[in-house]
Amino acid sequence: MSKPVEINVVWSKALALKGSKLYYDYDMRHSSKRYIGWFFVALTQFAIVGALKHHAFALLYLSTFLVVYWYYGRWFLRKRMIERFYDKNVSEERRITFLVNEEGIRSDDTNIDWESVVKVISFDDGILLQTLQNTLFFENAAFRSEKERARLMHFAKEKGKL
Repeated sequence: MSKPVEINVVWSKALALKGSKLYYDYDMRHSSKRYIGWFFVALTQFAIVGALKHHAFALLYLSTFLVVYWYYGRWFLRKRMIERFYDKNVSEERRITFLVNEEGIRSDDTNIDWESVVKVISFDDGILLQTLQNTLFFENAAFRSEKERARLMHFAKEKGKL
């Protein structure tokens, strides 16, 4: 067994928002949810034609609202929900040390086996680890070195989570 990767995270509202935004953008680009947005855009185009030819504006209003909500409103609502949660429930930053090895991810109060990890996503800003229960975001500054970050990605690749 090799030495575990140590990740020192200072969990805060700002980090939660950053990780959530990265995952939200990734999910909107790489999942089938993007087709819903495309459908709303196509519906808006049909509604424009209907409004110009038949002076029927109801579908145009509805489809425009759906497009604006889908591409801008959803993140705004999610962001507000996260901010409210942290304002009501979390009074201070929390320091957490994670140890990652072949068996999984461990901390004082978290025990995640690799089987519970759905996906590991690498960004320029850090690494997002999606599990069955929640999502963890590790900024690059949480790793002692780039080599430690690469070792985490090696574990993820070895377990088929990339």
